[in-house]
Amino acid sequence: MPYLPVVMPIPDASRRRARAFTIVELLVTVGIIALLTAIVITGVRSALGTARKTRELNNMRGVHAAWYQYANTYEENLLPGYLDEPAQQSWRVNYSNTSGASVPRGLSQTYTWRLARFMDDPFGMLLAYRDEGGEANANSDVASEWLGSPALPAWMSGTIGAAGSALAYQPAFGYNAFYVGGWYETVASVPVLRYADSTWAPATGGTRRGGLVATRLSGINRTSELAIFVSSTLRSPGTYRDTTSGEDDAPGNAWATPPILGSTVIWEPFLGVQRNMDASGTAPMPAAPAPQSGGTDTGVLQVNAVQGVPIRRHNRLAAVLRADGSTESASIAALLDMRLWIDAADRADFEHLED
Repeated sequence: MPYLPVVMPIPDASRRRARAFTIVELLVTVGIIALLTAIVITGVRSALGTARKTRELNNMRGVHAAWYQYANTYEENLLPGYLDEPAQQSWRVNYSNTSGASVPRGLSQTYTWRLARFMDDPFGMLLAYRDEGGEANANSDVASEWLGSPALPAWMSGTIGAAGSALAYQPAFGYNAFYVGGWYETVASVPVLRYADSTWAPATGGTRRGGLVATRLSGINRTSELAIFVSSTLRSPGTYRDTTSGEDDAPGNAWATPPILGSTVIWEPFLGVQRNMDASGTAPMPAAPAPQSGGTDTGVLQVNAVQGVPIRRHNRLAAVLRADGSTESASIAALLDMRLWIDAADRADFEHLED
């Protein structure tokens, strides 16, 4: 068989060149990668937020166990929300830290150091939001100012920066101190319970005096509704917009104030018009109507007076602990219901006269 030479075809020059991406294809590819990255990051952020919120609510349940143990230890008397220094001295009460050393009375005016001895890890439970590793919690002095740099009450400012002051003033959870346990201030050498003799009008008619502050465990009628702790921070008057990451890093506060304190509107969702202030800029004028429960949650909190107000951590919702030990995440609109704050309140827009 004769040998036949193999003739290789000469490739076309145009075929030898690799096909390049067009600008449009590159832009589409980059866009797809960016979209997928955003989806992954959003998913990871959501998962982390959910995990941190779960941890926050679990810590709240631990706080409830300590709160309940305190009441059982003291013959059903509820943990006081605030005891000024003269009241502590008058009642001859002293509180110790986790090492057994005496806590200065300036730091034990709020609830936290009184409750600490009923907790295995009060720093980890109440200051977990400050850092995940726990190093900042070990040095428990106030680490930063509250958002808006509110004017601090005189009773607080004297011990800011002292060892243990973060636990005293910046816990993750604010106590419903005015209406659960009570807020005691000394008048003429006598500790006086704020709102103890306030006048209020039941929905059924007539007027009543007192009975607004729960001071005994057995005296709470609506344990599944009454909030005892709410995630809280201290803020000055102004409007505060929630961010995509919530308010995770803002310092906490030792007490939480309802939307209406007495008959003064303290905070509410911002609806586009700032409530008028008095000349000092620290208290609202009384003419504006009270906020309505179940209203629109605009994502912007309007604060009318320097007080502890709800803070939205991790999932842009406030954490709430009820007297029966149940927890939930609640919107600002849901927290407008005054029945959540006062056991005797019989309507969402409840208010009362000052003492």
